[in-house]
Amino acid sequence: MYKNVISRRIIQCFLLVLFLNVLNTNGSDATDEDEEYIDLGVRLTDENRDQLIADLIAQEKHVISAGHIPGVDMYHFQVRKKRNRRSKRQVNQLIHELKEDERIASVTIGERLERQKRDFVSDDKLIDLYKKYKLREHETRLRQRYHFVESTEFKLSFDDNLYRKQWYLENEGQFKSPTDFDINVTPVWLAGYSGKGISICIVDDGLDHPHPDLADHYRPDLSYDLNDLDDPKHDPIPSSYDGENSHGTQCAGTATAKANNEVCGVGVAYNGDIAGIRVLDGPISTLLEARAIALFVENTDIKSASWGPPDDGTKMEAPHSLANTALEYGVTHGRQGKGTLYVWAAGNGGNKGDDCGADGYASHYNVISISSINHLGETPYFVEKCPSTLAVVYTGGQHETFSNEERFPVGVIASDVDGKCTTTFSGTSSAAPMAAGAFALVLEANPELTYRDVMHIVTETARIPSLLEADDWLINGAGYHVSDKFGFGVLDVAQMVVLAQNWTNVPPRYECYQEYTGGSRKIVIGGKLEVPIKVVECEPITRVEHIVANISFDFPRRGDLKITIISPSGTTSEVLSCRPNDISSAGIQYFPFMTSHSWNENPIGEWTLRIETCDPNAQYSDTGELQHFGLRIFGSYSPKTSSNVDENKRYARRAFVPTNREIEEIYNREFAARKSSNLMQKRDHQNLMKQKRAEAQATTKAPDDKKSPLSAVQKVIASVKTVIKYIREAIPTIRTIYDKIRDFLFSKKEPK
Repeated sequence: MYKNVISRRIIQCFLLVLFLNVLNTNGSDATDEDEEYIDLGVRLTDENRDQLIADLIAQEKHVISAGHIPGVDMYHFQVRKKRNRRSKRQVNQLIHELKEDERIASVTIGERLERQKRDFVSDDKLIDLYKKYKLREHETRLRQRYHFVESTEFKLSFDDNLYRKQWYLENEGQFKSPTDFDINVTPVWLAGYSGKGISICIVDDGLDHPHPDLADHYRPDLSYDLNDLDDPKHDPIPSSYDGENSHGTQCAGTATAKANNEVCGVGVAYNGDIAGIRVLDGPISTLLEARAIALFVENTDIKSASWGPPDDGTKMEAPHSLANTALEYGVTHGRQGKGTLYVWAAGNGGNKGDDCGADGYASHYNVISISSINHLGETPYFVEKCPSTLAVVYTGGQHETFSNEERFPVGVIASDVDGKCTTTFSGTSSAAPMAAGAFALVLEANPELTYRDVMHIVTETARIPSLLEADDWLINGAGYHVSDKFGFGVLDVAQMVVLAQNWTNVPPRYECYQEYTGGSRKIVIGGKLEVPIKVVECEPITRVEHIVANISFDFPRRGDLKITIISPSGTTSEVLSCRPNDISSAGIQYFPFMTSHSWNENPIGEWTLRIETCDPNAQYSDTGELQHFGLRIFGSYSPKTSSNVDENKRYARRAFVPTNREIEEIYNREFAARKSSNLMQKRDHQNLMKQKRAEAQATTKAPDDKKSPLSAVQKVIASVKTVIKYIREAIPTIRTIYDKIRDFLFSKKEPK
């Protein structure tokens, strides 16, 4: 009996072990058999460069032909394989066969990238957590202070149910915060500009284009789904209607949400066209990223990107060669040669000690990098600081994470997935599309602007947002106020449009390169290394736009180094700050640190690289070494005076740190200009001016029998003015001729 029981127990245990092994085996197989996507970039030979040939090759090799990648001149193949060794061998064999194909010049394997949306834990969640333990009574009092005032009067009367709460668009003190702390867009709307005919593409996790705020202006011809290449319609609609895939739709609503439809709020360019490229809802490779950047740029005015490498303070990543090529293609071939505007969110890693100078996407010289400020004009706690930020916009957010400061009840109001609406969209994720909407209004005012024209207009019109945080401003050698926190200041849409209406295109961009040739230099803990580059000639550049310092170094702890570039005019740009979370010992290789703080300065003179260690008492086993330092100087040739430049604002010759009084004077002057009501011209003024000139020419050619005596007098006066003008212009020439005749007559010797 006992033997039978023991035998049954042994059999049961054996069966249980066998069953578990089967389960484990099946589980392993399921994991191994999961599909993995591999992106390939195939460059065909000159005589075979055609989509039909690419499709034929893909069919022969049983892979997906996903189309052409503009800019990098490759055809996109996608291989799907199971996660096991046999499939890996098959893929390697496939790549070998492609490389051996005589129709193919080269094959590039897409590398996997880590990309994150510029999202973070919202202020509300943080404050609620803090309030639970510390601020119950204080928060109750603050909630009573910041509340919506129903009796507030507005300049515009959109019927969208949340427009009156969009304080960053029209701030009339409706939340008892300082009035006019907004992007000053209402004068532009009142003048008739709304973004009509300008296209904005949101590169993100999808676009809920049937949303009532987006449907009427959706551009399917400029949209694409790069996450699901099986979709024959290439529809970028999100894969799910939840918080995981709402980011792109919120960005789109911020930029172009329809007005007067009783839904949600209003976009900055509420009549602008909207498109979406879905690329963040799945694995992303170097090839997918490059394709997203370059896709449809010929007819896309603006691309907005609110994502990038992780903002955790540990990473340093510059765009790979394909992304660099795609960006260059976009600004040279986009908008029919005028250049697509790339608007990038500066980053939300400030509370983790991150620095946007370590993000080569937000700090790229072909990109307009935008950051955030709150309702008081202060930088929120999450903002990353660096000299590549061009400007800021109002999005909200607390200045400090946990403090007794006021809590503001509303962030950016935006369209949300499934036809819904959010009132808590914030951070630099919302800043980039808000700026994109502003730039759409600028391009509507003057469609002939290039992407660099828009950059120049930003630097000329951005204003100091507040006096509460004025410790970071510097006046550069060309007289521009610049800041690591605010860039050139907060966007003023009305001022931008005013300047754009009569803007003269800036000259072409040139580049010159200078390199330090003194060999490697040691980086000593607690010391300061300064390395000069003397620029004697940088033809034909006379005005700097962007400076890119290519730097390579080794150091035991990468985050313990601070890097500063000093221009010949004395402008200091801290291109990399101390990053306590970056403990990497890998150093960097030819990393492109960019600054725009030397804007319009002269490049000639001595540029200095300064490297300092953050912890002078650190105990490392080894010192560091600077291995390479090169300067790429981007700029243009311009005469000393330009009709585009406000000479009253640009007064410096040598960079300096302004006093509080000087900052206050600049702030008051710029804020007074912001409130001026006589700056805006009507939207059709350019056509009207052309029409008037044509009428004037026709009138001049027509017989003037019926003209009044007054008209004849005016014509005579005009003729006299013209004659006087010609005489004045001829005076220098006449003087030169006179001097030569005099010298000739009186320099001859008298005959003997």
